[in-house]
Amino acid sequence: MINKNNLLNFFCMSLLLIISIFTCNLTIASEPIVVLEYSSSKTSPTGLKSSNKFASNPEFSLTHKVQENETLGHIMYAYYGGSGFNLRIVEMAIVEFNPKSFRNRNPNYLFANKTLYLPSLNEMKNLVLGRKKSSDQNVNSKNGSSHIFFFGG
Repeated sequence: MINKNNLLNFFCMSLLLIISIFTCNLTIASEPIVVLEYSSSKTSPTGLKSSNKFASNPEFSLTHKVQENETLGHIMYAYYGGSGFNLRIVEMAIVEFNPKSFRNRNPNYLFANKTLYLPSLNEMKNLVLGRKKSSDQNVNSKNGSSHIFFFGG
């Protein structure tokens, strides 16, 4: 027969083992992990170039004549590489400023022999924030209205 004391001891020991496993795991998992990086003056850990004109002057912009077999990625890396800019936003801005240089505004279909306008940091920032350029506002004021009205039900 099974002794009641042995069964109770087994049950208590199992319960203590389970509780200790859960509390130890929670204690270990709740401790923060700190990683420190030290960089020497010889290397730049961020990979940023201080000589990049787009990063050093927020108003700097350029034009670029697209050569055959050249991709938008090559162009962005040549001009914006090492600037610290998010290249997805740069890509979107270049397509937005040069819609006729791309087939259906697709950045993967860049036409050769087109002149691309490479926007400045401030122009990209205004594009992302939805601000209009002053030249766009002047065009709208010449047309009399910048609003579209719908009539009917």
